[in-house]
Amino acid sequence: MVVRPFSAALSRPKQIADYAAFLNQVKEKFTAFREQGYFSAARPPAMYVYQVIEGGQARTGLIAAVSIQDYLEERVKRHEHTLVAKEVKQAELLLQRQAVVKPVLLAHRHHQALADLLTSYTNQHAPVQELHLQSPDETHRLWAITDQEEIELIQYYFGRYILNTYIADGHHRFSAIARLYQQREANQEDNPYGYLMCALFPETALQIHNFNRAVRGLDDGRSALSFMASLSRFFNIKPLAEAREPLQSHEMTMLLKGEWFSLQWRKETLQQNSAAGLPTLDVSMLNYYILQEILGFTDIRNDKRIKYIEGPRGLAALAEACEDRPAAAFCLHPLGWDSFFRVIDHGLVLPPKSTWFEPRMRNGIVVQVVSEE
Repeated sequence: MVVRPFSAALSRPKQIADYAAFLNQVKEKFTAFREQGYFSAARPPAMYVYQVIEGGQARTGLIAAVSIQDYLEERVKRHEHTLVAKEVKQAELLLQRQAVVKPVLLAHRHHQALADLLTSYTNQHAPVQELHLQSPDETHRLWAITDQEEIELIQYYFGRYILNTYIADGHHRFSAIARLYQQREANQEDNPYGYLMCALFPETALQIHNFNRAVRGLDDGRSALSFMASLSRFFNIKPLAEAREPLQSHEMTMLLKGEWFSLQWRKETLQQNSAAGLPTLDVSMLNYYILQEILGFTDIRNDKRIKYIEGPRGLAALAEACEDRPAAAFCLHPLGWDSFFRVIDHGLVLPPKSTWFEPRMRNGIVVQVVSEE
């Protein structure tokens, strides 16, 4: 992996009356906000220690520029397919802004020496930026690393030990800048799209949440009893006294007609998938057995009858998505890091909306200046 310093502009919260509104709008209004002086001038090239504190927990990573060649040669690994239309849109926005307004979130396996270096840096230096957000209650801190020896040590760790990273959030932004990079002629040193600002966090500092589903499509004449009978071909079903999340992988919980149920995959279903070389991830099996086999959905990626609800929003939000419509809601167990890495290392992709990572990257806190001049 090749990482390097980059030229960044930082937001100026003291000059912004409503910082929360600024963060929500900067994606569309970056150029205007920059003209209004809401960002600093481009700073000298640096890497940044980046820390997000939420709920009393501090998560620390590194913001640096990552080589697009690493992405093209699959050292930056993907777990989702991208859509050409979204790639083109992202490329157009980048050309308009001449800036990347949010880092792509990359996960990597924990490396203790790198973690110790970043922790030591935060203990010995003052942050160049500290922001406090009220909703959600978060603190964001940035420390600029400009010392050449420390930068070279970080580069050594990534070049020698952290050989792969994994896109957690930002597939289309990465593919868009790779598209621009490939459209430029020849010399990588002269190519303004050769590196992309990324936030690199070890799996020990990231949390994978579930992505739940509320599914319409039970208004096709089938009864709840008929639907349950179809589910029983693949699941052991038990009624629950109250709503709860799954306790482990290979269990889902389901809301149907105001009642909650535990759905545990039958052993023969899991064995059948495993013997055939098919995925045994809950989200993959839900898509195949429930959405395709039982409900007859053919284009799961784009079907408007499926509503995705981020796991941190809780069961109440999942239940709300089922109100006033014939629907079933499915709560999934979060994917574990071993499964996440194993799937991607085998060259496979996850179904859309399989994971929700925290901490979330925010638009407009740190910006990569990109110019063709």
